Amino acid sequence: MPSIRQIQEEPDAFNLIGDGQQSIYPGGYTLGELGISIAGRGVVMTRNYRNTREIATFAASLVGDSGFVDIESGLRGRMDAAEILREGVQPVIERFTSVASHNAALVARVRELLATPGVHPGDVAVLAMRTRDVSSVVKLLGPAGVPVVDLAKYDGRVAAAVKVGTIKRAKGLEFKHVLVAHTPARLGGPAAVPENGQDAGERVEMERRELYVAMTRARDGLWVGVIA
Repeated sequence: MPSIRQIQEEPDAFNLIGDGQQSIYPGGYTLGELGISIAGRGVVMTRNYRNTREIATFAASLVGDSGFVDIESGLRGRMDAAEILREGVQPVIERFTSVASHNAALVARVRELLATPGVHPGDVAVLAMRTRDVSSVVKLLGPAGVPVVDLAKYDGRVAAAVKVGTIKRAKGLEFKHVLVAHTPARLGGPAAVPENGQDAGERVEMERRELYVAMTRARDGLWVGVIA
């Protein structure tokens, strides 16, 4: 098997695409640290074809100045630096003081979307950080008459059902409408106060980046339910 160095010296040997904005795991590396040089051969893609301007701006405001680490240089970039080609409606963020009120609003929002002309069940996704919250949403929507499919069991085929899953399961996917459920209050906006301590602060930053990934799965509409 050829080494990385042998491969990179061959013309057009391979194509590598990366997006530091979608990194939701601790650690990481740069291409330089792996011995891969793309000097003069790299292209930065600066256009966002998925999200509307409103969704991209809202999602970027959540992570604030934390930004992302470029996989080539290791330098930090801004989450909202891309050119946005589409415009749409403003994302909706609702804050609740109880799980019951959150769940009622979530069901109402899903039903509202499914009653919208041109929106099909497969166009809608409900995402959450924790597996137990995904299970809760599945148990909530099913009895409410909403067809659902768990992303953990989703095989990629077209299904007339609302997708429900963890944010990690949704990486690489996109939907017309995304509902982010059971969002902790500490992540509910750019003014949220991080927990004390370095480890806690790093955990909150990673959680916000994960939430950023969830929000940017949405092409046209975004709803975020925050529980205090």
